[in-house]
Amino acid sequence: MIELLSIAKQILIEGGNVFKITAPIEKDNIEPTIEHFVDQLSKIFPAKASTFKSFEKLGSAGKKPISGDLDLSYDVKHIFPDGENPDFDGWGVDEQKYNGLVDLFTKRARTATPEQIHLRAMVVLIGEKINALPDVEVDLKSSGAGVIFCAITQYDKEGNKLDKSVQTDINIGNPEWLKFSRHSSAYEGEIKGLHRTQLIVSLFLIKNRTFNHSIGVINKDTREIEASNPNDVIGLLNKLYGFNINRNILDDYFKLKTFIKQHLSEDDYNKVKNAYLDILSKTKGAYIPNDL
Repeated sequence: MIELLSIAKQILIEGGNVFKITAPIEKDNIEPTIEHFVDQLSKIFPAKASTFKSFEKLGSAGKKPISGDLDLSYDVKHIFPDGENPDFDGWGVDEQKYNGLVDLFTKRARTATPEQIHLRAMVVLIGEKINALPDVEVDLKSSGAGVIFCAITQYDKEGNKLDKSVQTDINIGNPEWLKFSRHSSAYEGEIKGLHRTQLIVSLFLIKNRTFNHSIGVINKDTREIEASNPNDVIGLLNKLYGFNINRNILDDYFKLKTFIKQHLSEDDYNKVKNAYLDILSKTKGAYIPNDL
C-alpha cells in the first residue's frame, strides 16, 4: 500500500536530512524525546493514542552514543485497518479532501497503484495535522506514501526541553519489512546502515528490480512485488545470482561486501559496484568507502 517512489527520490532521501536545521541526538535523550512525541501525537489523534506506543526504532538509533536522526516504524494497518479503506474517524481527516487528493495523485501517477496513491493521500492529510503541533515540523513536500518526515524537539532524560530538534521519520508499512530494509549494525567509523542497504539495492538494480524501502522488491517489468519479507529476499537473490546467501551475511555490510566479491562473476560484480558508487554519490552526505 505504499507509493512506489522513483529510484532517484529514494537515493536522495535515504540517509539524508531533509531539514535545514536539525541536530544529532544523544542516546540517553532518545526515549524521552520519543515519549514526548507520542504524547503530542496522542493529543491530536486520541483515537490512535495506543498505536503510537507501538513505534519501534529502526536502523542504528540507540545503538551508538550519538544518532544523526531517528527512524520509527508504524504499521500501515493502523491507517487502513481492513487493507483498503482509511480510518477517517480515527484520524479525524476529511473524506472529501482525501478523495480530492486521490483524484489529483491519480492524474499525476505514472506507475503507482491505486493502493499506493490512497496511502499517499492519507499521509498528506495526517502530516498536515501533525504540522500544527508546536514542537514538530513536517516536511510535507518530501513526505509521501511510506514516510512522514518530521523535525521534533529534543528532551533530556529529566524531561527538560532542549533548544534543538532531531529529524524523526515515521516509516509506514509492514513492521517486519521495515526492520529488515532499514536494519543497521553498530559499525565503527563512517560506515552506516545505508551502506549495507544500498548495496542490496544495487544487487537488485542490475537485475531489473527495485528495492523499495517501504514495501519490498518489485519487478520493473511486471510491477509485481516479488519479495516482501527477509526470507523472500534471500530466496530471490539466490535465484537471480545462483549463490547461497543467508540472513547473517545480508545484515552486515562488511560480510555482504566480501561475499559478493567472492561469489559474483566479474561482470556482475563490476555492474553492482558501479551502481553502488552511483547511488552513494547521489545520496546526500553519504560517505564513500575508500576500498570502492
